[in-house]
Parts: sequence; C-alpha cells; structure tokens
Amino acid sequence: MKHPTILGIDPGTREMGLAVLRGKELRFFGVRALRNGTRPYDVIGQARRVVLDAVEAYAPDIVAIEQPFNLATTRSHVLNIIADELCERVREIGLELVVLSPDVVRLRVAGNPRATKLEVARVLVDRGFEQLRALIPKPPARAALGLRPKDKYWLHMFDALALSMAAQPPISRGPESEELA
Repeated sequence: MKHPTILGIDPGTREMGLAVLRGKELRFFGVRALRNGTRPYDVIGQARRVVLDAVEAYAPDIVAIEQPFNLATTRSHVLNIIADELCERVREIGLELVVLSPDVVRLRVAGNPRATKLEVARVLVDRGFEQLRALIPKPPARAALGLRPKDKYWLHMFDALALSMAAQPPISRGPESEELA
C-alpha cells in the first residue's frame, strides 16, 4: 500500500511554512521568509517560487494549502491572492489540491476546532514527531501577553505539518480486511 507524498503549505505574507509527509515519515520541514518588496506582486512571486521549488524537489502527490481567513486588511487581501496563486499553479501542474480551513485542520489533528497553534504543535510532537519538540515555542509567563513574532516562527511549519496530516486520504482496507471486521 503506497502512501501519498503530501506537501503542506501554510501561506503567509512574511513567512511560509512547509512540510512534506509520506505516511508518518517527515521528509522535509521548514519556514521560508518572504521579503516584502515595493509591490504585493514581489511577495506573490516569491511565494510561487518557494512552492514550485518544493514541488520539484519532493514530487508530492497532493498539495495541501491552508485557506486564509478573510479579514478587511491589506495584508489579508494579499494573503488571499497568494493562496489563490498557489492553488492555480498546483492545478496547472496537475497535482491533487486540498484546501482546508484552519478549523478543519485543528479538528482532524487535535480533535478540537478551537485548539491553539501551540496545542496543535504539542499534539503533533506527541503523535510521533518527537524530533520537533525543541521547535515548540515556550509560552510567555503571562499568557495574556501572547507570543512574540520570533516565537511564532516555527508555528508556521507546525501548521504546514498539521495540514499534511489532515489532508491524508483515509487508508482503504481491502475486501479481505472488511470480512474480518
């Protein structure tokens, strides 16, 4: 039984999280910084290049992209354009595309659609990605303060990994296993 290779992408306007998963094997993980140029087109082009390079390097069967929230901000509009651009390029290449909302990803991975990014990261580590434990940011002493931007860096990768896990197709069982059930 062949497990598909899934490229999970957490798009962003400053950083983009990436994770490549095949079954339970984490083949690649990282965060790519996107440098904001003088025009939104600059960051869109950088995001496109990052994804196309990952597709070339890891030959995924499925590309999973997080659906951005629609907020009334310029950054949110640019993020939506980036996500749309990435989806179009994936379709153009002919790969299977899965677009999931953050709520669906959190529900599938953590069992709670309202789980925090930190809770999802901890669930992923507990589910077999122990090598990533050191990358989970430490929450500040006062939770009301929230995480500083540098503490959130690796959470983009954890979001991409969660997307890869949530996009895995169900393992189909053969007729002989159904008879045993």
